[in-house]
Amino acid sequence: MLSAGNPYVLPSVLAGAVVYLALSVLTDASVLVRVSVLVVIAGVVPVVVNRVVGAIRGGNTADPGVDPDPEE
Repeated sequence: MLSAGNPYVLPSVLAGAVVYLALSVLTDASVLVRVSVLVVIAGVVPVVVNRVVGAIRGGNTADPGVDPDPEE
């Protein structure tokens, strides 16, 4: 899920970097809090968004090896 084939990874990593830098500059948040936010935004969000979008579009993201139309 966290691969180059997932189109939500790059925007999520960039957003995570911006949030991390903003937390560093604007607050006195500890390093643990900043790194946790970065990991959640850059690691968890793209996987969840990919699964949600796949479910909305009707794709089976849980088992990519199954052919949805075996008649072809």
